[in-house]
Amino acid sequence: MHLDQKVKVDCTDHDTQNDGKIIRIYPNGIDVEVSGTIIKLKKTKPNFYVGSMAGLEFVVKT
Repeated sequence: MHLDQKVKVDCTDHDTQNDGKIIRIYPNGIDVEVSGTIIKLKKTKPNFYVGSMAGLEFVVKT
C-alpha cells in the first residue's frame, strides 16, 4: 500500500462501490479521499479497513 494508490471503497449500508485514493497512511489506519470527501478508516484485520461517515459504514480491502 502506498500514497495516491487507487482503492475501491464499499458502502455496506447502500451496497455501492466508489473509487478512492489513499491520502494518508497511519500505523493503525488510512485516510481515503472519495469524491472530495475524506474518510478515516481503521485497520481491523490485515488488509481490511473500516470507517464511518454521515451514519454510513465504509470498507476498503487492499
